[in-house]
Amino acid sequence: MNTTATETRPGPAPLPAPAPPAASSTRTFLPEVQALRALAVLLVVANHLRPDLMPGGYVGVDVFFVISGFLITGHMVKEVRATGRLRLGHFWANRARRILPASLLAILAVVVTAPFVLPLAELRTLGRQALGSIFYVQNWILAADSVDYSASENAATPFQHFWSLAVEEQFYLLWPLVVTLAALAATRIARRRGSAPLAACLTVAFALVIIPSFVWSVVLVGQGDPSAYFVTTTRLWELGVGGVLAVLLRYTDRLRLPRALLALAGLGAIAWSAFALTAASPFPGANALLPVLGTAAVIAAGRTSGVGSLSWLVDLRPVQWVGNVSYSLYLWHFPVAIYFVAWAGRHANKFEVIALLAVMFALSWASYNWVEQPFRKAAWARKSDARALVAALVAMLLVAGSASVFWIKPATQEQEWDQGAAAVEQARAAGNDRFGAGATRDGSYAPFITDQPAILPNPGAADKPLWLVDSKDCDQDRPEDDTAMCEYGHPDSQTVIAVVGDSHARMFAQPIIQAAETNGWKVVTFLRNSCPFSFTPRTIPGADDCVAANERTLEKITRLQPDAVVSAYYEGSEFQADGEGRHGRTGLAAAYDALAGTGARVFAMKDTPLPREDVFACVGSHYSDPGACAVPRAEAFAGRGLTEEAAEAAAADVTVVDLTDRFCDETTCPAVLGGVSVYADLNHISDVYGPTLAPDFARVLAPVAGS
Repeated sequence: MNTTATETRPGPAPLPAPAPPAASSTRTFLPEVQALRALAVLLVVANHLRPDLMPGGYVGVDVFFVISGFLITGHMVKEVRATGRLRLGHFWANRARRILPASLLAILAVVVTAPFVLPLAELRTLGRQALGSIFYVQNWILAADSVDYSASENAATPFQHFWSLAVEEQFYLLWPLVVTLAALAATRIARRRGSAPLAACLTVAFALVIIPSFVWSVVLVGQGDPSAYFVTTTRLWELGVGGVLAVLLRYTDRLRLPRALLALAGLGAIAWSAFALTAASPFPGANALLPVLGTAAVIAAGRTSGVGSLSWLVDLRPVQWVGNVSYSLYLWHFPVAIYFVAWAGRHANKFEVIALLAVMFALSWASYNWVEQPFRKAAWARKSDARALVAALVAMLLVAGSASVFWIKPATQEQEWDQGAAAVEQARAAGNDRFGAGATRDGSYAPFITDQPAILPNPGAADKPLWLVDSKDCDQDRPEDDTAMCEYGHPDSQTVIAVVGDSHARMFAQPIIQAAETNGWKVVTFLRNSCPFSFTPRTIPGADDCVAANERTLEKITRLQPDAVVSAYYEGSEFQADGEGRHGRTGLAAAYDALAGTGARVFAMKDTPLPREDVFACVGSHYSDPGACAVPRAEAFAGRGLTEEAAEAAAADVTVVDLTDRFCDETTCPAVLGGVSVYADLNHISDVYGPTLAPDFARVLAPVAGS
């Protein structure tokens, strides 16, 4: 992504003496690689501007990875063949001169502008990602967030695209060491045998990285681990493929038609991936093979001519120009796209896309000509590798210091919000009956219960717990296909309520437990995140384990013989086909019937409404008037209704519990009710609002207990 498309590769020679290059294998400029870089960055830009039109454009990053591995490895191998060794300090200093000036400027620009453009609630996250981008660990931050329920749905930030640059920089730290070890091995072999098989040693060394990385990528993606997209260990193989290509490739002017067809096939593989893959496609894993091998095919084909050749397209000045500025364009395009969405609240239309592209290209041209190139050629930095590295470190620390703005401004505002949250807490302690869902029972749906606007919890709080009931504390050593069984309330009660389902059942479990404690009931939970109690698997990896766990749970519930079972799940779940009607209906109906077969009365929970995607940023920006963040009732329940359909299809008598009136008035579903933030993320209610539903569950379940 940030290397010049030039390469000179003489044929292999004994170490340490260099060998004369073979004319057929030496090229000093690779226009097809520049064209690939142009294609890659345009795919990424298109995906970020209009993901509906280019759903798989993110494969442009994979194209960049192969190119970077190819060019960087070629540079290193050239030096090793010429001198017998690799100057690590010189290599890293060159990378710093090439990469850091433009990236640090882009980061600094966001630091200066973001507090005036983005919502206050996003600034703390922005500060953490700024540091991750400066020190090239952004991919690991995003990987951690992707598996953290409280952070997995954070809004995209102007720094998010730095994850791929972080992967490359980590590759640049590792790969020279691998090349150095391979060169040492080749030198030792040369001393014993009189020849130095450098290419063989490099290929073996690279394979020892590529194969485990690819296997791990497939495994992690197969497990449905969202961190697989970001972590370096699942991406090294893509850069490594480019490295192997740099070692083994020999250019030739022969085989014109086969090489032209190879280039076309490679381009077709990239294009197919860009249009056929979507955000929901498991990636990288095996799906990354097409763009990776497609890129390798285009590079391997080299300069083509004759029938089927794309040289006419490759050589176009606009194409080569975009390839030249691709690194700067990658740096600047995402902040522009994010700022537009923050301003407009939507993706750009076709006319706005043209204007945004003009801004992106103007910034890229300026960055390339006034920052990227001058610093790369600066004599003061080129004369001393140590000076260049020290200057890079100082610059990184200075920009990191400027990022403190992302903590200072939120801290000042949140101190005021904390005081408001404390006032709401006092009102709750005093027994204010309009607290939380109480504001819906009197029909007011008032956002506040204090004289001044105040919300609990603080909308800018870094941590928003999703639930209070945690099954991990109940059974740490259960098998993978088993669900924890936990008891709450009054252990000797004659009234037993079972709660079963995924994380949405977990969020309802707390008010059920509170109702049980008040009414003298016993509650037994069977909770497994991302696992609805259904006999139809979801369309996610590991879904079969979920069904197996549900079968074991049914056996436990049969032995338990509860008076009632409350089943809840996230209605945004997608199920595999299981008969007529909507996917999942048959499996849910069968599950309801099976629960009824235990002798229990079955209660199926209608799911909660969904908030707007920027709910936390909106509440932070409209703290005094959170009604502006409400969602139309029809929109909040769009695509729902599977629970009611399954209950109707079930043979047993299933009671659908509909608490919609505790979230929505006749037209809208507010984000704040009774001084409480309703949501913890984009589909779970907060652990403060949830308990205020206890009176409703007491009313719903009272007939079961005969009370």
